[in-house]
Amino acid sequence: MLAAYALAYCSFLILSMAMSKHFQQIFPQKKMPQPYITLVRAIGWALLAITLFYCSHLYGWATGLVAALGLMSAAAFVLALILNYAPRFAPGIAAITIIASVF
Repeated sequence: MLAAYALAYCSFLILSMAMSKHFQQIFPQKKMPQPYITLVRAIGWALLAITLFYCSHLYGWATGLVAALGLMSAAAFVLALILNYAPRFAPGIAAITIIASVF
């Protein structure tokens, strides 16, 4: 379950970094080149789809869909709070959730 949450959080983080405003919040001195924005968006949506299929594999389609949407909502809420109050910690929290899901 923590692995699915880590996937959802990372996918929303990647999708938010595709927006210039949030990218500037996380990395103030850098600017993302325009050709990479489409690639980053595609990776973010692909990770969201992987989260959905992973939860469906764990719980079946009926319960997995509900679990995936719940995890995505929780991940989006946490990321929204982090981007408002401590945007520089967002990539670090993604790394912590990935490491925690492995163990």
